[in-house]
Order: sequence, then structure tokens, then C-alpha cells
Amino acid sequence: MRIKTLFLLLFFVSVNAQSVRDSLSFLTRNYEVKGLSAFFDKQLNTYNFNSKLDYNFTGKQYFVGLKENFRSTIVRSNLNNIRDEQLLSFIGEYKISPQLQAGFLVNNNVFSDNREIAINKVSIFNSSAFLKYAPREKVNFIPFVGLSKNEQIGEDDIGLIYGTEATINRFRFNEFELSSDLKFQNEDISPRKNTLRFFNFNLRNVFEKTFFNNISASVSQRRKDFYFNADSSLQNLFDIRNNIQSRIESNYSIQEALSFLDPASAISFDVIGRLNWREIDRETKYVDLNNISSNSFDSKVEELRIEFAGNLRYVAKSFSSSLRLSFNERDEKHIAKNLEDADPVEFEEKKDSESRKNNKSQLTTVAISSNFKITKKQNLAFSLYHRKLVYDTPHEENFDDRDELLSIGRILYMYNFNYLFDFYVNLEGSLNKIVYIFSERSSNNNIRRSLKFSSGGAYKGKNFRTNLDAEISVNYTSFDFEDLSPNFRSFSFRQLAIKDSSTLMFTRRLGIDFDGYVKLSEQGDFVWSSFSGKPVRFLEEIYTEPKFVYYYSSLKFAVGLRMFSLKTFNYDNESNKVPDTEYTSIGPMTEFVLMMNNKLFVRLYGYYEFINNEKNETRELANLNLRMDWNF
Repeated sequence: MRIKTLFLLLFFVSVNAQSVRDSLSFLTRNYEVKGLSAFFDKQLNTYNFNSKLDYNFTGKQYFVGLKENFRSTIVRSNLNNIRDEQLLSFIGEYKISPQLQAGFLVNNNVFSDNREIAINKVSIFNSSAFLKYAPREKVNFIPFVGLSKNEQIGEDDIGLIYGTEATINRFRFNEFELSSDLKFQNEDISPRKNTLRFFNFNLRNVFEKTFFNNISASVSQRRKDFYFNADSSLQNLFDIRNNIQSRIESNYSIQEALSFLDPASAISFDVIGRLNWREIDRETKYVDLNNISSNSFDSKVEELRIEFAGNLRYVAKSFSSSLRLSFNERDEKHIAKNLEDADPVEFEEKKDSESRKNNKSQLTTVAISSNFKITKKQNLAFSLYHRKLVYDTPHEENFDDRDELLSIGRILYMYNFNYLFDFYVNLEGSLNKIVYIFSERSSNNNIRRSLKFSSGGAYKGKNFRTNLDAEISVNYTSFDFEDLSPNFRSFSFRQLAIKDSSTLMFTRRLGIDFDGYVKLSEQGDFVWSSFSGKPVRFLEEIYTEPKFVYYYSSLKFAVGLRMFSLKTFNYDNESNKVPDTEYTSIGPMTEFVLMMNNKLFVRLYGYYEFINNEKNETRELANLNLRMDWNF
């Protein structure tokens, strides 16, 4: 009876503790990682660079932490595009007493893009002093105050940032364990104001040593004010350079989860229920009430989501299986907000435009997976997944209502001959059907059927290692009403792919590595009813990279040749292949790898390519990839 009561409680009172990005800022555990990583990649005319640094100093009475992340992308063309983003955070903390600590926090975020976009340059600088008071173990209160400087599209705003944080980390009382986070923050950078309100809790209870019950809830509200370009009439009317829009997002969530886990039993399960409510409210600060159009009205979004899921598992010595069921229902509404003395006709247009975005959906999934250990060397795995989506749009002029069914099945057989050789055979198939309810879009109704067979093996000898895989895949997509519309034609796609990765060692230090693949693909028109088709296009893709490798201690050095070829063919009336395009890239490559005790990893990979096409036009291009990870 007690179990039944808990199940009813689960499905009638459900809650979710939703996390908010950077909801808590003053916890030193966010700075406990030590490491440096860098990544550089040049492909064609695109350059990408990313660096990340995490470091800290810890003493008996103090803690200093640093986090920095810089990303840059350059696209070279007639008008070069440069996009940079930097995130920097620095924290210092001094222990005055076991219950009281004082410190400071500095955050600096910079974003810039040289394109003419709405917001192409933003910088946010926050500097705060804080106190951390712990009245008892695992409980913290953190009031803070500081200065915030915010620059956006040429507007500089400075003001106070202040608030408080509180945390309870796995606090135990009686049979319960409580964890909770709270944050209240105001950022007054007149004429803008940014706020954050966040609270969550998780209450965990273990009863009868095998049942676990978790109840959690969260409430959050985030307000962000940002500038956008104002037209000349607003600039003259309100004496401003840019207009301001406020985006206020509110989230409410509750969840309950019940789990059964008994080490002495082969059966375990968990069930979960969740209720989410979200609201996004937009408000424009300056509006010309004498010149109102449909674009003058603000809007808001309301979303309600209900989720239920259950998972049943069986684990025995030679057989294991799991069954998962889930149901998700979502209702999204877009609402226009009226203005005082606005023309009713203009408001009705805006109201109708917003209501066209309203939608409802129901998603149901069933997933089954099993694993059977036939012998110590043989294993058979089976999985089946089925999903049903019902998507509705209430507006009478919206015809996007549809039902979608997706089924995926897989069988995998693995055999370990000995310590040198493993072998596998895999068969997968899927069926995806989309049906639009209204005739206005029913020409898009289609069924996609796919089948894939793959097999391969891995050999690991003393001087020779290889991984060889072969795959045959087919895809048939057929439209229900292709006879009525020439724009929708059923088609097929077939592909054979063979991949190989091998290493041959001549000595302990010197050897040859080979990586490569061959892909042969055919596209064509297809008629499912007669299971017949006509090829339309053929693709031949070949990639090879043989290289000599030399190992010394923690170093690896390689030089070799990289070759890539892509040829496309069309078909004539007699289904003979006719060459269409050709792309060939060939050139030397080099690779340098340094790996030291899982602490330092450096890889430099570069190649120079000579590129030819079907017109015998030749061009040269250098490519480089550099990655470094240093775990302090």
C-alpha cells in the first residue's frame, strides 16, 4: 500500500530542479581544476583558435582561482570576418575564521564581430567584494556588492551590482538529505537593469534501504536589458541613440523520482514525473504611441510541459535487459501585448500573427535493449526504439499539423576468437513515417526506410595491428502523392563504405601507419510499389594516408602522404555513367605528438595539398591543426 501511495504521489505531484547557467558565482569549487589547453585549426580559408586556462593557488588561509577562455574565428574572403570572444574570471578568498571568509571576484566578458549585425560588440566587466558566512557545516550565506560596467553597440553603462547567495550542500536531518541553492542579484546600470532570482532544492529520502525518493523544485527569473537600433523618429522624440528591450524569462519546475535498487535482486526500476512552466516576456522601453504599427507591440511566450518516464532493468549473470517508457506533452502559446490607445485593427493583426506560432505536441517513446552472453567469447545484443510525435497548431491558417512515427531496430553479434582477434556483425533498420493532417501540406507525406549491414574485426599482434570495417547501407524515401506534384519524387540512396586503420612496426621505434577509406554511393529515382528505380548520380570518394612513424620515449613523429579524391558521375538514358566533376587533393603531411604520463598532450598535424579539378585548374593550400592539453 505504501508503494502504491508513492506512485500516485509521483504522478500527481511532480517537480524538477532546473539549473541556471552561472547561477552561483562565489563557490571556489568552480575553480578547483588546474589545466591549460589550446587548439588551432586552419582549413581552407577558415582559421579557428581556442585557448583555455584553469589555475588556482591554495594556502592555509587563502584561495586564489583563475579561469580564462578565448575563442577566435577568422574567415578570409573579399570581406574578412573576425569574431572573438573572451571569458575571464578571477577569485580570491581569505579565511578570517572557521565561520567567516572574505574575498573578491572579477568577471570580464568580451565579444566582438566585425560584421554589420545587430549586436557586434559587447563587453561586460563586474568586480565584487563578498563575505562568506557559514553558521554551521555545509551551510553558506554570501552577500556581495561591487561595480558593473557594460558596453553594447557604443553605449557605456556603469552601476552597482549587489545581492546574496546561499547554499546548503547535502545537509542531513533524520532520514532526509537536503541540498539547496539560492541567488538574488541586481545589476543597476541605468538606464538598464539586469536581475537574477534563483532558488532550488532537492530533498532525498532513503527508506527500507532499497527505495530512494527525490523531490526537487526550482524557481528562477532572469531579466536582461539590451540595446537595439532605434529609427530616427524615436531618436528625435525621446532624445536617445538606441532603444532598449527587456527580456524576462521565468521558469518554474517541480519533480519527483522514485528508485528501487536492491543489490540482492536482479530487478531494479525508477520512475519520474516532472512539471515545467516557462514564460518569456519582452518589453520595449520607447514606443511612439502616435505612430503605432503591428511591429510596435510586444509579445510573450508561455510554455507548459509535463513529462513522465519509467525504466525497468533486469541484470543476471548471462542476460541483461531494460525497458524504458516516456511521455512528454508540451503546450506553447504566443501572446501579443496591447498598448494604450492603440488601433484595435493593428493589435488584431499582431495578435493573429503571434497566435499562428501556437503549437502543442505529444511525444511518446518506448525503448527496449537486451544483451545475451552466449559464451565467454560470444555476445549478442538487441535493441528496439519506437517514437510517436503528434504535433498540432490550433490556428486555422496554420497547416503544419502532423504525426510522425519512427522505429529503429538493431542486432549486434560479437565474437572474441582470442586475445589477438575480435569480430562483429551488425544489422540495423529504421522506418520513419511523416503524415501531414491537412491537404495543404499532405504532398509532403513520406516514408523513409533504411537498412544497414556492417561487419569488421580488429587484430592486435606484436608487430601488426589493424581495424577493418565494411558497411552496406540503403535508404528508400517514397512520397505518398508524388504523382500530383512533380517537386516531390521518391528516391533511393545506396552506399558501400570500407574503412581501414593499420600499423606495422619494423622495430620497436620505427613503423608504418595507414588510414583510409573508400565510399561508393549511388542516388536514384525509385518506385517502392514495384521496387524498381533508375540511377541518377554516382559518387566515388577515396581517402588514403600512409605515413612512416618514429617513436622515442613520449614522442611520436610521422611523415607521409595524404590523398583525397572525389569523383561524381551522371547517367545517360541507357544508365551508363558519364563523368561530371572531379576533385583531387594530394600532398605531403607531417604529425608530431607528445604525451607525458596523462599530464601533457601536444599534437601538431599539418599537410600541404595540391588541388586539381575537372578543368585541370591547380591551386595550392596549407592546412594546420594544433592541440595542447596540460593537466597541472
